Amino acid sequence: MLKPSDFIITNFSELAQGQTGLCVGVRPYYKDYKDGIAGEIGGHSYDIVLPFRKYEHISMKVPGSALINPELFSTPNAVVPIEQIQGFSARWYKTANMTDYSLSCKASGFTISKEAKA
Repeated sequence: MLKPSDFIITNFSELAQGQTGLCVGVRPYYKDYKDGIAGEIGGHSYDIVLPFRKYEHISMKVPGSALINPELFSTPNAVVPIEQIQGFSARWYKTANMTDYSLSCKASGFTISKEAKA
């Protein structure tokens, strides 16, 4: 039987119904945890708003150093338009309570837009 988790979305533009997203936050993610203590930073998770999807929100993990300085988001209402998302992949997974699905997204990189196109 096919499940939603069997399908992988590899085209950001199809998911977002546009070429751009609006980054509204960034935080590190960790490769592992040992005894409740975070290990090495594996990359950064970006909170992305999709303007052409009625401002739906996704989180997208990108390995490596931060592409946007996290300090920027200490300013209220900070938004950074992004485009050209490379190596995008998204998959549905069942949430912890097993009653709903959420979307897990990752990418290898993206470009900061010179101007907001949304």
